[in-house]
Amino acid sequence: MGNKIGVTILTGFLGAGKTTFLNNLIQKYPNTKFAVIENEFGEVNIDADLVIDNQEDVFELSNGCICCNLNGELREVLRKLLNSGKKIDHLIIETTGIAEPDGVAAAFIGDPSIAQLFEINAAIGLIDVKNFDFAVKNHPVAMKQITFADYLVFTKCDLATEEEIKNIKFQAKLINPLALVDQVTLDQFVTKDIINLNSYQSDKVEERTSFVPLNHQHQHGDVVSHSFSFEGEVDAVKLEMWLSVLFQLQFEVIFRFKGIFNIQNEENKVIIQGVRNESKIEIGSVWEEGEKKWNRVVIIGKGLKREPLEKKLKSILAPNATIL
Repeated sequence: MGNKIGVTILTGFLGAGKTTFLNNLIQKYPNTKFAVIENEFGEVNIDADLVIDNQEDVFELSNGCICCNLNGELREVLRKLLNSGKKIDHLIIETTGIAEPDGVAAAFIGDPSIAQLFEINAAIGLIDVKNFDFAVKNHPVAMKQITFADYLVFTKCDLATEEEIKNIKFQAKLINPLALVDQVTLDQFVTKDIINLNSYQSDKVEERTSFVPLNHQHQHGDVVSHSFSFEGEVDAVKLEMWLSVLFQLQFEVIFRFKGIFNIQNEENKVIIQGVRNESKIEIGSVWEEGEKKWNRVVIIGKGLKREPLEKKLKSILAPNATIL
């Protein structure tokens, strides 16, 4: 991430164990100076009192979801963090259990004043295995939190059977095929290097999309994930026009977008990621000699029909490309 401050977004429905996870995360990295933006819906931010190390900087937004008044308030909190004169190695944002976290990520991707100083490490989504079915069936925001996560952690697994956990993992991967998955019990913590997942870096996008089944459609309720793959070169201008329409006019139904493209006259892979109405374009690795130049696209959203998306993808192809 260079000199930028890494940002980890912690999300999960009410009761999933976000504050416990946050406390354990801070304890796991005793030599890392964390800044924490924490918010719980209500008059008093109870969770702030539960953070173990009171020396950590906890900046609370006004009562309400962290994604509310995002463009003004979050930027102001970040400005105060940077002007505090205190060393900051990593920023953690713990969203309220009823928040849609995509708005938080969109600010770090689409706001140049923020993006030049901060870079998203990953979104961690916590899933309470005992309340998974109730949450996703009755609260659309719980489903959206899963679609947004780069790393899904199933909590309270000592309270469920192996068969129940296996089934919930299967359902969660249908909702979000891009996510890494893990599980913990009430007294465990994950072993992965959480603050160095770097899920938005181009090499990680290439790695994760390679594990997504080719040309598949998965549906869970209204949430649908589509994966596409096709050979041939893509017209850069047509791609830009399509993405502009997609992210500006359809962002309410497009939750996540990740794509690796073979662009005409470009020796490297082009990596495109989208959250809400913001997108990030990066140059990836060089196409190796003999490597098949597959374009790979994963789109997760609400009520998405495959045929119109497939038609649009065909429209951005240069001559002689074939979609599979």
